[in-house]
Amino acid sequence: MKKTLILSSLLFASLVCIFSFHESASSDESNSARRTPIVVAVEKAGPAVANISTERLISQRHVDPFFGSRSELFEQFFNEFFGQSPKQMVEMPLGSGVIIDEEGYIVTNEHVVSRASKIKVRLSDGKDFEATMISSDPVSDIAVLKINSPTPLPYVKMGTSKDLMIGETVVALGNPFGLENSVTTGVVSAKNRTVTFNTEYGEIKYDGLIQTDALINPGNSGGPLVNIDGELIGINAAIVNQAQGIGFAIPVDKVRQALVKLFNFRELNKVWLGAQVEEQDDTSKGIKVTSVEPESPANKAQIKVGDYITKIDSKDILDILSFEKYILKKNAGDKLYIVVNRGGRELKLDVTLEKAPLPSIEKLALEKLGLYLQDLTPQLAKQLNLWWVKSGVLISEVQKNSPAATVGIAAGHVLVYVGQYRINNIEELGALLKLMQKGDIWEVGIVWSDKYGEHQGYARIKVR
Repeated sequence: MKKTLILSSLLFASLVCIFSFHESASSDESNSARRTPIVVAVEKAGPAVANISTERLISQRHVDPFFGSRSELFEQFFNEFFGQSPKQMVEMPLGSGVIIDEEGYIVTNEHVVSRASKIKVRLSDGKDFEATMISSDPVSDIAVLKINSPTPLPYVKMGTSKDLMIGETVVALGNPFGLENSVTTGVVSAKNRTVTFNTEYGEIKYDGLIQTDALINPGNSGGPLVNIDGELIGINAAIVNQAQGIGFAIPVDKVRQALVKLFNFRELNKVWLGAQVEEQDDTSKGIKVTSVEPESPANKAQIKVGDYITKIDSKDILDILSFEKYILKKNAGDKLYIVVNRGGRELKLDVTLEKAPLPSIEKLALEKLGLYLQDLTPQLAKQLNLWWVKSGVLISEVQKNSPAATVGIAAGHVLVYVGQYRINNIEELGALLKLMQKGDIWEVGIVWSDKYGEHQGYARIKVR
């Protein structure tokens, strides 16, 4: 009996030692020097990286000078009347993106998804989604995509590029050469770089870039550059050809400015609140109302200049981006419950959104593009020998030295596409004219007829 008791005690002691060893090993592993701040940063940001693949359907005509340079939607429109082209091919370029909130909004480079007919996204956990384009800006080279998930998605926290330090550690994440979930590290080599890149559209100038020696290769483009805290400080943009160890990223503060425009609910969803706002250094205060339009929904709800908007419905409003994103999901007629702080007193105001009023479309077309316009009627189409064009916007005159004149658009041309949108009438064009900002570059598709037959044209026009 005594011998059995001694053996039991020894067995118990051994088990205790084994358990203590494993517990100690586990603790050592979690506190191991191998788990560096870079590892922690990657763990934070990695799940928010998106692998983006795009499909582009391209049709070729043997005598077609516009092959490979026109919108696929415009190509489809032209083929409806003149038959399919003899050759088609599909490209699937690879790029990267980063999820910026749990609802599935993804930021990437505009050049990664430009003219894509289909956009597919794969996340780090292997889940696949088909993405929709929300909006894009070729000038800032930023695009916003949206994927829909039944559950909240991992996202990266936005940092700031104001306090970047030369020499601080940064991490570039993405999918270089299609290799998913790749990580490269380096330091901030320089700030506020101005670089000009040669592209298929000519030279494009980028201002205020972050320079880093973290490797940024084709496929990394559009992915996140994060600091050692795992915060987004830039969007990987490009590399210098034939250079080693020189990469660039668009600073996150510039990205945020571009996103405010790209999420503009008044432009995208045509809803009207009528309150202009600005951000505060102390985000806990909310956003400050700087002006209120007469007769607007905000005016009717008694929102005042100087109010601080802190919440809409149950959503905390900390910056303009969260303000724009939330209202973007709403439609004219929807009611919002807006909480404002007015002189230290909290008020809850009911606001009913309305359809955004359009300014004079003809005036906008002349100011921004240099075009005089009118709707294409069946009678005009017949007179112009454009029997096959059922709808569009007729260009009746082009202002000299205007953006439109510069790219060769002329009187008698019919505007049928702007960006990715088919244009049926002046009212539809008006909605897009409101989106156009000075310096923006928009793709336009035109058709016309002359003694040589029917023609199509495709140009990129810079808004003035």
